[in-house]
Amino acid sequence: MTDKTIKYIAIITMVAGLFGMLFCYRFLWSARMEDLVGAGFPFVAGSILFGAGLLTLAQMNKNK
Repeated sequence: MTDKTIKYIAIITMVAGLFGMLFCYRFLWSARMEDLVGAGFPFVAGSILFGAGLLTLAQMNKNK
């Protein structure tokens, strides 16, 4: 894969993670336990996706 393709995939991964975190953010303030559990797991998954994309971009730029 070329560097350009990897950068695009990393950015798409970061956007997907950010969307997941923003979508679940309002449910994290709920008083119901079901909402907290239901929003907590996707929020963590979104942060992992965002972090993985960010680390990929950092690694790609470090090598230059």
